[in-house]
Amino acid sequence: MTKGKPDLLLLLHIAGKLIDFVVDAWRPDPAQQEQLLSHLAACPYCRITLIVLLSAEQEYNRLHNYPEASAHDLLTQFVTLHHAIEAQDYEYMGAYAEAIVAEGKEEADKCFPLLAEHISKCPSCQSTLEETVAFLNEPAESN
Repeated sequence: MTKGKPDLLLLLHIAGKLIDFVVDAWRPDPAQQEQLLSHLAACPYCRITLIVLLSAEQEYNRLHNYPEASAHDLLTQFVTLHHAIEAQDYEYMGAYAEAIVAEGKEEADKCFPLLAEHISKCPSCQSTLEETVAFLNEPAESN
């Protein structure tokens, strides 16, 4: 796996389950639904996978003259949700980076314990954080 790029073949990603879910081959029970939602909330790669699958489902329905409304509505809602999560994640990452620069990593980790834990395990987020902190530490250019 290259730095900053996820290995989507690892078991932690749920592409197979998402495919089964979209084609109605898997109906998760309430506990599985909770796990699915938790993973989707935290994993942009699987959210994007689901968006692609829902887009394919919508196109399939269109090509076969099946009703598109439900696939379209679900796709629209999920894309909106994905964008909101991404925006919040970037704001949170920015605040964490600013805290590292201002107070040091140890203090920042105390203020953002869940994010710090996630970043310790996620190469993509580690890379983003390193780049953000480096940018914040750059001296301001004088005109």
